[in-house]
Order: sequence, then C-alpha cells, then structure tokens
Amino acid sequence: MKLETMDKKPVNDARDTDRKTLVGHVQVTCEVVLGSGTLTISDLEKLKPGDTVPLDRSPADPVEVRINGKVIARGEVVTLDNRFAVRLTEVG
Repeated sequence: MKLETMDKKPVNDARDTDRKTLVGHVQVTCEVVLGSGTLTISDLEKLKPGDTVPLDRSPADPVEVRINGKVIARGEVVTLDNRFAVRLTEVG
C-alpha cells in the first residue's frame, strides 16, 4: 500500500473559527516561575519570616510562563501599574 503525502496547509476555514468560538472562553491557569530549589523536610520545618530560599537561576535568567504546567513562553519580570508583569522574550 502506498500512502500519498498531503501538503500541509493552514486551516483557516469555518471549522477553525468554530473551534476558536467553542474554546475561546475557557480559562487556563497561568504561572510565572522564577526558579526552583530543594529543601529537606527539616529545613522546611525551620522556615520563618525573613529566611531566604535559594533558587537555581540567576536574576538575569528569563522566567518561565506556564499554562497548565506547560512552558509556553519565557520573559523578563517588569512592573506595570505597580504590579508585576512579564515582558515576553520567547513564545512557543
């Protein structure tokens, strides 16, 4: 049996529009991750206000933007109207 190759074309028909309409209102969880670190249970129990937890990244490293746990972008932390925000430097 021989399979024919099909040209991959972007789908921009009514089905694509319908799909966007169906899922466009669905909310997802967005997280921005600065880094991670490990602690022993003993160290965790000793934590108090003012302690620091070292992370595995430098301040110059980009943060990860995750949707439902999956990295979808990276960027830099900025402030916007006195709130933290992320300026995206990589998407995809």
